[in-house]
This record gives sequence, C-alpha cells and structure tokens, in this order.
Amino acid sequence: MNNYRIGIIGCGRIASTMEDESDIHPISIAGAFDTLPNTTMVSACNRSQDKLEAFGQRWGVDRLYQDYTQMLAGENLDIVCVATHPPLHQEMVVAAAQSGIKGVFCEKPMALDLAACEAMIQACERADIPLLINCSRRWSDEYQAAKDLLDSGALGPLLHLVGHCQGCKPSPDWVADTEGPLLHDAVHTFDILRFFAGEVTSVLGTAKRRKRHEFPVEDTSYCLLQFENGVDGVVISDELTQYERWDIELQCEKGVLRLGFGRGLWVAEPIEFESGSWWNLTPQKFPEPAHSADRSETSVLQAAKDLIESIENQSQPRCNGDDGYKAVEIIMAIYESERRGNSWVDLPLGVKDSLVEILQRE
Repeated sequence: MNNYRIGIIGCGRIASTMEDESDIHPISIAGAFDTLPNTTMVSACNRSQDKLEAFGQRWGVDRLYQDYTQMLAGENLDIVCVATHPPLHQEMVVAAAQSGIKGVFCEKPMALDLAACEAMIQACERADIPLLINCSRRWSDEYQAAKDLLDSGALGPLLHLVGHCQGCKPSPDWVADTEGPLLHDAVHTFDILRFFAGEVTSVLGTAKRRKRHEFPVEDTSYCLLQFENGVDGVVISDELTQYERWDIELQCEKGVLRLGFGRGLWVAEPIEFESGSWWNLTPQKFPEPAHSADRSETSVLQAAKDLIESIENQSQPRCNGDDGYKAVEIIMAIYESERRGNSWVDLPLGVKDSLVEILQRE
C-alpha cells in the first residue's frame, strides 16, 4: 500500500476546528486524512500563527509554515489540501500542481470567477493530476441512494427540481466582501442539482440586496434553471431567515423525493376517478444505498479516499474541476441575468471575469 504525504494550506474550520464542534467524525479535512491508514499529515500552513500552532498540536504536525510556497518547496508532498478562502484558491492550487504533487483537494467554491477556475483546471491537467472540489454531498450515501432510485425509473421521469438554501451567513463577516449566499453556500445546491439532472443550459435569476445593505453582495436570490434533458429547476437562496434550511426536492412523474430539511419519499398511488378521489402521495421508506460502502464513513472521508483512488487509477473524482467550474458558472449566470435585467442567460457563459465585481462597479 502506498503511503501519501499530506500538506494542508489553511487551518480554519473546514480544515480542522469543526472536528471538535461535531458528534460526527471525521468531519474536517484533517480528520479525514488522519483517519486513513495510508496517509500521513506531515505539514500545514496558515497565516495566523495561533491557528497554525493549534492545528499542529491538535493533529500532531510539527512542520508548520506561514508561507505555503516554502511548504511546497520543502516537504515533498503527495497531496495538497487547499482550505483557505476562495480568492486564494487559484494561486495555491496552481502552485501546488506545479510542485510535483500527485493530487489536489480543494474546498468549495472552487473560485470566484471562471477565469480562475480555468487556470486551476489547466494547471492540474498539465501536471496530469486529479483535482477534487469538496462539494461534500457528492460522497453522501444518502444522496447516492436517491440517485440510484431516480436512475432505476421506479419514480418515473424526473420533471422538476426545487431547492432552498436559506439562513446561512458568510463567516467571518468580511467574507461577504466577495461572497454572498450564492457562492458561499448555494454552490452546494447547484452542484448536487447537476448530480441528479445533468447539464444546465439556461439560467434566469435575481441577485438583490434587501436588508443587509452593509454587505456589497446579494442577500436574496431566486433563479430558474433549464436542464439539457428537459428538466426544470427552481432555487431560493438567501441569508435573511433566522433559521437555516437546506433541501432539494426531486419531483417525478410517480412520486416526490426530498433530501435535507424534511427528508422523505412519497409515492403516488392511482385511485379510480369514479370513486371521487384523485392521486394520493403515500409516504414510503427512504431508499437504502445500493452500493456496498460502509455507511459509517462520512462524506469527507469518502472524498479523501476518492482522491487517492483517482490518483492510483488515473481517474477523475466524483466532483472534479469541471464540476466545480460548472457550479460556479451557474452562479455567474445568475449575476449576469441580474445585470441584463433578469433575462435568460444561455450556458456556456462567455464572461470569465467576476460578475460580482462587475455588478458592484456598475
């Protein structure tokens, strides 16, 4: 068995500290790679010395850096995990790919504009290494079970998708200088909608500031999606609610499947019209995963394993650079729709610059 040397850039919540905030383990990137028998965390990098030292103490890592270029040059790493804020992803992923490593694990969103996403993809393609984007629901057994049920045809064709991403506040507050709820949280929504329904061809959306006027980004967004296979989607995303709600609903010809908030499965049972009754939706047992994965494994642990399998098999992870790009592209199309007076925008999108910055300037 190969042993992989792991270096982590960014020692904050997703990288480490949420491990001590949860009853589910591993839940952090460090926790996942610390769990695997064929990986060793050998180094970490963070600008804040306090966080860096806390990370080293928590995970037993003594090769600590405040300059990631020094870490890349000095540690002979196999896998680099980029868990910093999105504006830094491009330079770090490109530098990591050029340093001779075998794979990159990058936190979502991939980047804040499509040009940066492209640069990251191209750097990893030139180095011939896999790039994994951590849209975590891709590795969830629950979501895979829903996909298996959908693909089986038992519910009939998929007709509509409805998603909510509400109440999640960018943290810390200064993150909202560049990320509203669309990029910060709803990127998960758009990625998993693609997982179920395939490619998006057109987007109509809004990006408004309704209450939190101190933030230079949207606090509310509504969008319509048209998929290549004829499926339609609706997504509501905002940070105004006092509750947090994340869910998606798959509306099929013969039933409804919901994941997240209010999870459940309801199947239609036809009744004779002469009886005066119409079709009823009857609750059913939520589907079990069809594959043999250990359901005690968390999504982040399965993602870490997926990256290693991608390295060894010269394959692509479940959420790769192209997937990360297309989730960001949908969000950029929402901003472009707002810019055009809320009209339909076809994909692929021609604008590579940050639509957030363009809207702010205009």
